[in-house]
Amino acid sequence: MKKSFLFFGTLMMAALSFTSCNKNLKDDVKALKKQNSELQEQLGGIANALGSDEPVKATTIFKDRDNVSRTKTDTYMFKSSGASTQALVKNPNGTYDIYIERFIDVNWNEGAWVAFNYNPTTKAITNKRGGQYWDDYGNYSPRARYDEDQYSTGLTFNINIKSIDLTTGVISLEVNMAGTEEYSNIVDSYYVPRRGAAVSTTLSFNGKLRIYERYES
Repeated sequence: MKKSFLFFGTLMMAALSFTSCNKNLKDDVKALKKQNSELQEQLGGIANALGSDEPVKATTIFKDRDNVSRTKTDTYMFKSSGASTQALVKNPNGTYDIYIERFIDVNWNEGAWVAFNYNPTTKAITNKRGGQYWDDYGNYSPRARYDEDQYSTGLTFNINIKSIDLTTGVISLEVNMAGTEEYSNIVDSYYVPRRGAAVSTTLSFNGKLRIYERYES
């Protein structure tokens, strides 16, 4: 009988010990999940501050001075603070000036950008400018720049605003810019990788812009 009681007591102690360990394990798992959630939130805040969660993707196709076709593709993940690289500015006339830029690192030597005026009433997009620039030692100028108001001959400049929320600044867009041989002969030399050769750049962005309002002086 004593052995039975002893055996039963041992089982009870083991069960209690197992229950306690199981509870501690559950508490540890719960704590780890909370820490992971907090870490993910912190990382998300860092990514947003840097711009890596809202990159600009750009590709430029061109020919170098040896007439060899080249392609420059990159994803630019850094932004600056304030209005320097992301701005949605409401004008007194109800239109919006939009500017988006991202660069590859803190040196700001490589990046892509687009700027334009948007009329939410008519959906008209005007004053279109944009481009891609990079840093290397090829036999070409490491940039492609487009300005519809400055040089429109031989230029195709299409901006597709897939979605835009003027109250939050959230925007999704795709940009296609292309200059013919005539275009590259007309523009200043710093606009194109090579004078006399066609050039094209595509750009996409999904993110949130800072909202500002411009007042009449």
